[in-house]
Amino acid sequence: MATSPSSHPDTSTLDEILLDLAALIELSPYDRRVAESRYRRLKEHIERPSSTLRSYLIDGESLIYAQGSVATSTTVLSGDQDDRFDIDAIVEIDVPLDWSDDRALDELFVTLQGFPGVEKITRCTRCVQMQFAFMHMDVTIMDRRARIAGARPGHIFHSPDTGASYRVDSNPWGFTDWFRSQVGVGEAAFAEKMRAARDAASIRRLKFIDDRERQILANAEQVPLPPAIPTRIDAQEVVALKLLKRYLNLRYTNSALKRPPSVWITKLTADIGYDPRGLSHQLFTLASGISANLRMHLVNGTLPNELNPRYEPDRINDRWPRPLPAGRTDMECLVDHLDALKAALNKMLFATQEDILKEIDRMFGETFGAAEREILKKRYDRRERNSGILIKPGSGGIFAPALVKTQPELRPVPQHRFHPALWPLRGQDDE
Repeated sequence: MATSPSSHPDTSTLDEILLDLAALIELSPYDRRVAESRYRRLKEHIERPSSTLRSYLIDGESLIYAQGSVATSTTVLSGDQDDRFDIDAIVEIDVPLDWSDDRALDELFVTLQGFPGVEKITRCTRCVQMQFAFMHMDVTIMDRRARIAGARPGHIFHSPDTGASYRVDSNPWGFTDWFRSQVGVGEAAFAEKMRAARDAASIRRLKFIDDRERQILANAEQVPLPPAIPTRIDAQEVVALKLLKRYLNLRYTNSALKRPPSVWITKLTADIGYDPRGLSHQLFTLASGISANLRMHLVNGTLPNELNPRYEPDRINDRWPRPLPAGRTDMECLVDHLDALKAALNKMLFATQEDILKEIDRMFGETFGAAEREILKKRYDRRERNSGILIKPGSGGIFAPALVKTQPELRPVPQHRFHPALWPLRGQDDE
């Protein structure tokens, strides 16, 4: 895994901008409350008397719960031009023995009809997707009839329009528990910075689906409801993972190749672990560690095969990459994207603030670059639109010209000086 030398320059300015960006691309506190309401409504809808699945929900045993990025606290905007969050849910039932491997999703599709505020319902290969304004919810059936030992493992159903249907071993509950235990709650100082960035972003994207949802959230302001989704994690690894996911979302938006599964990247993030040198280093370390993993497979002529640590029959990346030789193209493409991210981080280390923001536009979307400019403008109360941020060499401090008197020891953030030796680029990953 790539490492950078201890003499690496101060990254506080870049860290600050990346923190703001992470707050802009995630579910805001308001959006989380709206998302929680949808999970509660999902439970009500599936348990209603006319639900075709109600009789297969086992009292005291079956659960309906959040899985995926919402459960691991890594949900980010998915769309390129539109602001859209993709969230996931599991519905546990005891699937009758005489059902085909297609019927569970067929019945779920019927059951979800009439869900309040939904704009479109689509039956997909492994889930049924409900589309709302600014949000998609993917709902998956989990068969737990076998009561397999462990943290709620079971089978989901792979049911394409064409081709064979079959069961897939799955344990999202166990994986979520493993991931959250690996990253922990994070450093208190970093979490406080993330909360401050979140307050500065103050974004509300999700819309109420009806008056009832509006009233539920209004009442919850006075009497908080029990949480319907796991608590947020503000660990540095999690924040860096959000940034990496958003970056890759844009890279694959118009690509003919399939994007690598988020759960696989999430697993590797936990394996790579914490980098104590800050958020910029953490993001670089994730990109470097994942690219090194793929290079090893490219050299050996093998494919990644990550297993769920809590239930090994659950193969996390069972549909990515493709079998060889096509899988080489999938891996090489991701390595190239990760190398480009590493190069951009190197470039931003020695760039002016405005040049950093231009890179943010390119890497994460112009909408967020514009929003970050507004946040910085308010934060530093700049009187001149084009004035840069000053630094005191060796101090790690940053200053707004409008707020400090000219001092000999203060100078503008230096222009970009590319030093590839600071963070290794392609082909230079250390073991």
